[in-house]
Amino acid sequence: MPEIKLFENVLVPIDDSASSMMAQEVATIIAKKTGSRVTVFHVMQEFMLGYGVAPEIGELEGSVLQHADETVNNALALFKEKGVSASAQTMRSSDPAESILKFAEKNIDLIVMGVHGENEKDQYTLGSVTRKVITHVRVPTFITKKRSPLSSMLVCVDGSERSTRAFEVAVRLAEKMGSRITLLNVQDQRLQKASFKVVEELADKIFSNTLSAVEKGRVKLEKKLEIGVPSDRIVEVAERGKYDLIVLGKRGLGKVKRFLLGSVSDDVIQKAKTSVLVVPAET
Repeated sequence: MPEIKLFENVLVPIDDSASSMMAQEVATIIAKKTGSRVTVFHVMQEFMLGYGVAPEIGELEGSVLQHADETVNNALALFKEKGVSASAQTMRSSDPAESILKFAEKNIDLIVMGVHGENEKDQYTLGSVTRKVITHVRVPTFITKKRSPLSSMLVCVDGSERSTRAFEVAVRLAEKMGSRITLLNVQDQRLQKASFKVVEELADKIFSNTLSAVEKGRVKLEKKLEIGVPSDRIVEVAERGKYDLIVLGKRGLGKVKRFLLGSVSDDVIQKAKTSVLVVPAET
């Protein structure tokens, strides 16, 4: 399994939303604990700029540029106040998600972003920009839904290489944050009807293989087996156990079309009130 580079360069896409501010605050916690360098990244909508020569257009462009400067400067001030090294990048684009994805290819190894933008108001539902980033991004991405110290993580494992990679990222983050980890495996309830012993044996094998594949260091670990629909059980366990973070791979076991983002990962991100760290198949 290729080595996962993490916590050196963190990208934080920003706008003027409360969700973005929450992501910035969580990013300061991660960066301070890990010693990461942060880049705050602001995209100005291109369709708002540069059309026509009327005075009104010039005034609008000036207002947009001023707003962008204020947004970036406020973010930089927050990171400076928390003692975190941060720089800023601003660009114009008609597609903010595409700009984030392109910039993330430049030596970025973790993205921390809000669950939605300033024009999307649902507190927990995935916004259009975030959805596109998660679908196509090639680095671990932290979707912030709550302010939290990240003291507890629920890591979802299913025996796939992707979930093992997610566990590896979680372990490395937990080591830096001093977090405890719970490994969660969800088995199909149809197997339980056949034999609960079989369910337990499958889960034990998955836990054993996952743990043996990753150097665990000094992280506190426990294991949990649940029966039912994976996305529903993951969300329920996270809320019941008051976990700060759910960690899962982008794709689970089974046919590709069934488990691409849009199934388990997407359902969890949409339904959870807990922040989610999504680890893609390749990083």
